[in-house]
Amino acid sequence: MRTPAGRTGFTLMELLVSVVLMVILLSAVTLVFMRTTETVAMSQARTTVYTNARYAMDVMENDLLGCLPFTSGQQKFILQNGRTMPPSNPPAVGGGFHVGQAADFIKFRATAPVGNRLQTAEISYHLIPGNRALAIPGPTALPDALNLMPLWPPGDPDRGQTVRTPSRPIYTLVRRVRVQNAQNPANWDQVAVDSFGNAIPDMEVCYFVVSFNIEYLANNMSFSQIDAGPAMPGGSPCPPNDPLGDGAGLNDGIGAGAGVALRIPALRITLVIVEDVGARQERQIQKEIWIPMG
Repeated sequence: MRTPAGRTGFTLMELLVSVVLMVILLSAVTLVFMRTTETVAMSQARTTVYTNARYAMDVMENDLLGCLPFTSGQQKFILQNGRTMPPSNPPAVGGGFHVGQAADFIKFRATAPVGNRLQTAEISYHLIPGNRALAIPGPTALPDALNLMPLWPPGDPDRGQTVRTPSRPIYTLVRRVRVQNAQNPANWDQVAVDSFGNAIPDMEVCYFVVSFNIEYLANNMSFSQIDAGPAMPGGSPCPPNDPLGDGAGLNDGIGAGAGVALRIPALRITLVIVEDVGARQERQIQKEIWIPMG
């Protein structure tokens, strides 16, 4: 409009309409920006966790490819079936809990990259609760079974369980390496060191794990779950009390009534992971790993 002084301007109503339209426009832009930022953050979280899981599979495969021969008498191959537990408890030994509720355990001796050199070591993979941390340098004496809660100090309390389903626990997959004790060669409880003498700590290889399941290629050439049964009272074809490859026990054809020595030519590993504690998306990653039969 034109003012009495001959100058143009806006009425109060026009200014109010302009402000309202500006607020609506800014709100829409802000909402789009927030949604885009959230989508990018979720995508990055998923990519990080999925890449981490694939890396864990590759590390495990490299370790298993370096397995000591089962016929050497120096191997100690252990498989233990376990199940996930509520966040306040560690994984527990048990049968019949597979894929979605598995917390399995594996230990074997192999020549593998440890630090910056190849070493013959005893390697284990197992789960610890996601709200726990690795002890530095870590306990030297760990049972040939699932980890015990007191061995691991408190970590991030928010990683113990999923938010959407609070009863579902979250775990961390850990790679543990120990070498032969120089003073007592019968024990493999020495913390490994690199060529510079630096201790090699236990390694967290995968986060936000809800299940770690191991299957073995049985004599009938089909993959079988680690489970309890009449022929496997320990819940495994190679339990801690009769490890495969040590040259003793029923598994190795030694002793009265022993059968043909058992061999495990391949494993099928299944990891079920979520991208974060929100657990908006779950993914299953599986890999078949063939073990040298030397």
